Parts: sequence; C-alpha cells; structure tokens
Amino acid sequence: MELEREEDRPQDLLFSLPIELLIKVLRDQDLPILTLAECRVVCKKWKAIIDGTELRNKIWNKSVLMYYDESIDNTAYFCFSHIWIRRSITFGPKYVVAADGGLLCFNDLLSTEYVMYNPVEDKFLTLNVPHEIDGVSTVFDGMLECIVVGLVVDQSTKHFKLVLGGVLVPDRSRSLIYDSTTSTWSWIIHPFPTLLNWMEVGWHSGRCVVCNGCLHWLVWDPRVTIKALLIFDLREESWNVLAEEVMEDKPGALQIVAYEGCVCLLAMDWTDVEFDHRSYDGNLLRHPMVRRIDGSLISRTRDLWVMEGGRAFKIYASGGSDVFFVFEEEGEDLEVAKYWAEIDMMFFLPEPPFRATHEFHLWGFLPRVFHDPWCAVIPAPGVNAEQDWITQQQRHL
Repeated sequence: MELEREEDRPQDLLFSLPIELLIKVLRDQDLPILTLAECRVVCKKWKAIIDGTELRNKIWNKSVLMYYDESIDNTAYFCFSHIWIRRSITFGPKYVVAADGGLLCFNDLLSTEYVMYNPVEDKFLTLNVPHEIDGVSTVFDGMLECIVVGLVVDQSTKHFKLVLGGVLVPDRSRSLIYDSTTSTWSWIIHPFPTLLNWMEVGWHSGRCVVCNGCLHWLVWDPRVTIKALLIFDLREESWNVLAEEVMEDKPGALQIVAYEGCVCLLAMDWTDVEFDHRSYDGNLLRHPMVRRIDGSLISRTRDLWVMEGGRAFKIYASGGSDVFFVFEEEGEDLEVAKYWAEIDMMFFLPEPPFRATHEFHLWGFLPRVFHDPWCAVIPAPGVNAEQDWITQQQRHL
C-alpha cells in the first residue's frame, strides 16, 4: 500500500464538491435521492463507512518496510511491494528507536526529546522528558541514558504509551512511562531487572517487539557472553527477564521479530552447509509467547537468491504473516525481498533509490549508525486530536 503525500491525499473533498455532482453520482448508483437533505444523509453514511473500523481494518493492515538513515539524507523510504514512497523528515532526532500502530518514535542518544511521527498523516508530536519527576532526577548533566525504548499504540483511540527501561538514576536503574491519555511521565514502580549490576551502561538493545500486551527486547553486552530477553507487561507494569550464556556473540547472531501473533527468534550465525538447520533452541524459548521462526519460510530464501548455500540476512515483520528480508554486506549489492502471505509468494522489492549511497555508507566512508535503519511497520491513518500534532512542511521529493 502506498503512503500518499499530503498534497495528493483528499481531505474532506466530499463536502467541497458541487451539490449537482454529488446528486449525479448518487443517482448514477440507482440510489433513491430526491432532495438535498437526503443527499447529505447518504453522503454522511458513505463517509462513516469510509472512516469506519471495518473498511479501515481491511485497507490499513498491510506491512511496509521502512528505511531511514539520517547520516545519508533526511528522507524516510517506505515500500509495500512495487514502489518506494518518500517522506522528508524535518524534525530533529535522528534515529527510529521504536514503532507500533502506525507510529514511529525518533530519538537521539542521551537526549530527553522523543518525537512521535505518523507517516500517513505526515504529522509529528514532540515529547520532552522532565529533568525531574517526583523529586527524582531523570538526567545526569542534562543527558538521559536508558537501555530500552518501547511503544504501544491503541488503534481505536490513537492513544499510546512510551516506555523507557533502564533509566540510570543515582543508585539504580529505573523505568519511565509516558501515557498520552494524561500527557504525563511517571516512574514505573516495579524495579528494572538487574542483568549484571545496576550501572549497566554497556548493554545494547534491539528494537522493541510488541506482542499480546507485552513489550520484548533482545539485549546484550559485547563485553560479556550473556544475552537476555527483557519483557515488560503493560497491564501489570512489571518486568521479567530470561538470560542465557553464549559461547561467542556476534552482531545479528540472534534476531527477534513479531510474526503471526508470536515473538519469534531466528539464529543467524551459520555456515552454508547448515542453512536448513539454523533453528534457535536456547533458554529464551522457555517463555510461552516465544517460538522459533518458521523454518520452511527461511528455507525459501535459498530459492530466492538461487544459491546452493544460504545467505545471512536481516529479517523484519510487524506482527502479521508478511516478512521482509534485507541482505546487505560490504562488497555486495543491497537486496531487499518480501514474503507476501496473502499470495504465498516471495519476491524482490524494487531497487531501493538510496542503494548507491547506502553501499557507500557500508564501506565505511560515512559515519556508522548504531541504530538499525530498517523497520517493518503497518501504516495507519489518524492521530489523537487531543494532542498538539504538527503537520510537516514537505519539501519537493
């Protein structure tokens, strides 16, 4: 599904069309319209259908792949199947740190500013973490440091919650939550899990996976051979952690995605001869919502790239059955593929318009970004009108 540009998307055109044209359209559909009042009633019903949840759920349920790397340019790219759609990003934060329900959350390292963005509406909302909450400082020297960031959106109301886990405070790590229904930040009472020690500044986190009312993150520290699955239950506002020791950890050796209503793990550290046996069987599977990724789905990538052996790739999904595969390696072309469950087909997406610059970046001529520029999202129209969302002024793309 294409993300339409603001200037191309009709905004309440129904009410600006000539009345004669509306009546003609309705009469051409053999509707019994005799008066202008009846015409308006029918138009109102049509609009209710168009804006209603039934039609919206049929249209806005398609997963798209997003790419945004501020070190290359200030443009976000979205692709569903056959075309890349562009959005100019005019606000400040550089990295997408969380995504859910059609919203993207941007932030800079150590910054107290978080920006929510809806690419369909092309609107953004700026949130600033107070430097002090309930008498407890959230920052050191004006900088906020946390281990994980998670986002959950209520599609019916467009309200959302933003979770910052592992915020470093003077004597321990705590967690913050922003609730858009009250527009307030507050401390989470339940303690943040201790992985090694309270000052765990070396821990890195992948992007959050939302599933069954819980937030999930893979976290690791390159200095130690421990990997952990952090879980935050939104209903209980409580933390849980599963950890395991690994012999040798490499970036991307284990990946996590939301796929078909479950949290799925995929082991990505293999040799070609082990292509059909890259099944994760570690301690993190003890959680009831966690399972291995579908092995038959992964095996189909061998046919896609027409190779006897396998290729390492990054995998992205947004909770449904559609999956994106990104192969990027120094000295190799950037290739992006998709498994479209509705038609049971795996195919390449069009050549990314940023490919040449991206490969230049991979070779090390541009600064490396620590945050993953790829993300799978399901675009959704609408933002909560109770908040001060700002429409971007799009430059020509």
